[in-house]
Amino acid sequence: MPDSTKQVTQSYYKTYKLDNIDDSLKLELKEKCGIDIETCLECGKCTGGCSNTHIFDFTPRKIVQLIKMGQETRLYHLDALWTCVSCQLCVDRCPAGIDIARIIDFVREKAIKRGAEPTRSNVKMFHELMLDEINKTGRVGETVLMIKFNLKRGLYFENADLGRKLFFKGKLKLFIPGIKNIGQVRRMFNSNPVQREV
Repeated sequence: MPDSTKQVTQSYYKTYKLDNIDDSLKLELKEKCGIDIETCLECGKCTGGCSNTHIFDFTPRKIVQLIKMGQETRLYHLDALWTCVSCQLCVDRCPAGIDIARIIDFVREKAIKRGAEPTRSNVKMFHELMLDEINKTGRVGETVLMIKFNLKRGLYFENADLGRKLFFKGKLKLFIPGIKNIGQVRRMFNSNPVQREV
């Protein structure tokens, strides 16, 4: 094998020695979330059932693999942390019952604490605006959320034509009523120091 090919191969493929893998995140997930990542069969059903895998940089199955390989720092910069909508389809499909949505929530909380940023711009901003809407009303009003998102980015009329069409078809509402017991939702935000930072 030529030296140049050998160098490219060594830089692209990394050899993992089982004795040197950092298990700290795996152990933390077991202790704090009750999730044993070692029960994963790596069948890929979580990825097959994921509603957002087409916009993820790493699929749910790959995220589990990264945890198994001790790649904690790499996980903190995944866009999947911010684009997962916790629809629970991955959990429903998993024959081992691994709660991948909870894993992503847990890693996202750790990423926020460490100040890690996603690679795609505006992903975290959208996430923060969405959480702010939930904290205020208990629901997410798409119209208000998109207006705030556009204002924050200075793109005031982006998707305005699409928004108008959706509004006149009855798909978007200007005002979404809040939930009755908003105090319960706000208590969840106040009891979680990570969410307060967001």
